[in-house]
Amino acid sequence: MDIFLKKVFDFCQEYDMLPAGGNVLACVSGGADSMCLLQILFRLSTIHGFSLYAAHFNHNIRGAESDADEYFVKDYCSKIGVRLFIGSEDVPGRALKDGIGIEEAGRNMRYGFFYRCAEKLGGAKIATAHNADDNLETILMRIVRGTGLRGLCGIPPVRDNIIRPIMCLSRSEIENYNSQNLIPHREDSTNADDAYSRNNIRIHVMPILRAMNANISQSSIEMSRLLRMDESYLQSLAQDFINKHVSNKTVNAALLRELPYSVSSRVIRSICGLEISSGHVSAVLKLALSVDPSASLSLPGMTIRREYDNIIFGSSADFNQIPETILKIGSAIEVPGSNLIIRCEEAKICEIHKSFTTFLFKSSAICGNILIRSRKAGDRIRLSYKSGSKSVKKLFIEKKIPSVKRLSIPIICDSVGPIAIPDIGCDVRVMPSPGDRVLKVIVEEKNDLC
Repeated sequence: MDIFLKKVFDFCQEYDMLPAGGNVLACVSGGADSMCLLQILFRLSTIHGFSLYAAHFNHNIRGAESDADEYFVKDYCSKIGVRLFIGSEDVPGRALKDGIGIEEAGRNMRYGFFYRCAEKLGGAKIATAHNADDNLETILMRIVRGTGLRGLCGIPPVRDNIIRPIMCLSRSEIENYNSQNLIPHREDSTNADDAYSRNNIRIHVMPILRAMNANISQSSIEMSRLLRMDESYLQSLAQDFINKHVSNKTVNAALLRELPYSVSSRVIRSICGLEISSGHVSAVLKLALSVDPSASLSLPGMTIRREYDNIIFGSSADFNQIPETILKIGSAIEVPGSNLIIRCEEAKICEIHKSFTTFLFKSSAICGNILIRSRKAGDRIRLSYKSGSKSVKKLFIEKKIPSVKRLSIPIICDSVGPIAIPDIGCDVRVMPSPGDRVLKVIVEEKNDLC
């Protein structure tokens, strides 16, 4: 085994890339990197005992040149006896349709094709030809755009079922390997166009860095390896906190703000499940410091709320307003956006209920129909003969019911106003006396009916 092959083999072993007895799908564009990848995997397949396949995606961006690349890869795979999957789609057309850049559209469609091919093979490993120079270029691009520790980790050697076997090799090592083994390749004419950000770094920045350190690409691989270990440790601390203190995307504000930023920022990103900026993270932490018990902020695809002592990650659509609905005797209604059912029936006054989920009303005191609805501005209720009426809003505040949830609490009313509120109480205006004809309204969870 020559030095290049051993270097790649050891790298693959370190990250457990090659499935003995399994399948590997090499992504081959026809360029120097991917042809090196194909050749090395071809040789390793006989040593490690896996089956090798190849996939080529024609982006239809460079016309006849793209078609020539496809023919070149097809011819080479035929010569070495590797089965090839070929995909071809209109990338520029998709980019225009989706309103995204050609590079992004090409990547999305290319990887979609690779995943479909891997599925046909029963879940093959997908091998891409990223190398050490690609890793450094990616890190530099992230530094320019702004990044944190995770971004400085570079390109991971393994991500899900994607493997990058030759990322341990620099571009110059790949060129030497191809030259020594007479491996042909095709040059992509767009690689010389420095209008692309990556090409600009490759053409103008990388030579300056190599003049300062000829092994800088390899140094970036080692740096990424060390930083990934740090990132993994910090993420494990964040996950431990989530396991102990986060339930239903809800976390105690005091506990969150006591964490070091390196942990709290990862907790927030993990709960969100979105790629959010450091500015968004700071906004969430500011919410945790807020004295406003009902503050909220909007992030892309998410609303985050402060509900007294808790921070809740969700959507304002989680809570629905209850439309005004008549509750007839002998009927039951489901409260929208909740697990509650409210039903009404005639009853005897001798019944005693200590909870505020079953209410007895004097039938003759009910004005019009019994209604179920959300709270309205100005709603008031008198819960005791010894005190005056109190606004429903103030009662909700005293019960520490978050503002975003208040509309989802059913108010039991008649044509005059509120007569009862679940878990709060009943208005003295409709309370029955011995001998009165009585209506009973029960508020219960669906689970209790099973």
